[in-house]
Amino acid sequence: MSSDEDEEAVALVLDVGSYYMSYGVSGEDTPGFTKLATSTLEGTLDGKAPIHKGKLVDKERMDDVIKMAVEDVGIRPEDKYLLMSNPTTMSNEDKAALLDITFEGHSFPGCLTISQASLGLYCSGNSSGICLDIGYHQTTVVPVYEGYPLIGCPSILTSPISGVQIDELMKKLNPTLKGLSDDDMTSIKKGLCQVSETAMSSQIETREFELPDKSKISVGDEARFATELLFSPHHFGVKSPGCQELIYNSLHKVDPDGHKELISSVLPMGGTTRVPGFSKRLELELLGVLNHEFKVLNQSESDKEHMKWIGGSIVAELSTFQEMWVFRSEYEEEGPERMVKKKLLF
Repeated sequence: MSSDEDEEAVALVLDVGSYYMSYGVSGEDTPGFTKLATSTLEGTLDGKAPIHKGKLVDKERMDDVIKMAVEDVGIRPEDKYLLMSNPTTMSNEDKAALLDITFEGHSFPGCLTISQASLGLYCSGNSSGICLDIGYHQTTVVPVYEGYPLIGCPSILTSPISGVQIDELMKKLNPTLKGLSDDDMTSIKKGLCQVSETAMSSQIETREFELPDKSKISVGDEARFATELLFSPHHFGVKSPGCQELIYNSLHKVDPDGHKELISSVLPMGGTTRVPGFSKRLELELLGVLNHEFKVLNQSESDKEHMKWIGGSIVAELSTFQEMWVFRSEYEEEGPERMVKKKLLF
């Protein structure tokens, strides 16, 4: 921060996904609040997620989310900065819109938006690597070098493989799951799903699972079989590479001189990557496609749940990011589009 700004550089950190959102004050180990992205100021769950598949799809909802975060955390916006995560594939136009929402609708003195892939790596203690982010609606693979995602080059890849596709496949395999809510399916994935070391692993026994409303349902081999979509999507008629192939394809669109450094930190992110067995299976699959030594980073369960938010909490306190913040005076003088380019918001 500049010398005339608060030396503490304490910020409200906001991470909004297609399914969950988290927010809290920087410098903390975990966010103060985690809610469904459809949560509203009135306390209902019938809102619209403001960000969908990497795009800002509802500016008014984004404004409401910031208001909700301010109220829940109990801060005065004029006393804090605002750090927001953004999908790596987000356009400069949408990043400029985030600045407009911040400065036109709120009294924050400064704002910073940073790629979710970069924040995940900072949480892991790294600044370079390849992020495999399996979100609720899509998967994104992002090479990051010294904190910067390689935006603008063909190495950033997306795939329709996602958490919601696994939900749909489980319902197809077990019709008794049809009609369950997204929240119920998320609970089942957390409680019963697993990833096998090979596609031909033995079946698992049918188990009874208690849903959040205390009702019970029987779940069998679909809890294992559906996760095979992540590595062998062609088996299910999905025309997309598996996770291991996405990483391989992304890597080979980068200068070969950078391969060794990038694959020294392969970072799985997103709720689906927390399914037991995922990291082990990813390692085994990558052994079959990569020619260099690599390392799949395996964070603690608490860090995995809030990886992007924790990265933002760390970055907001780092002096090395002083020049990256967009201050209100700069925004008012030069406008959001110029600030996005000038500050290299990523």
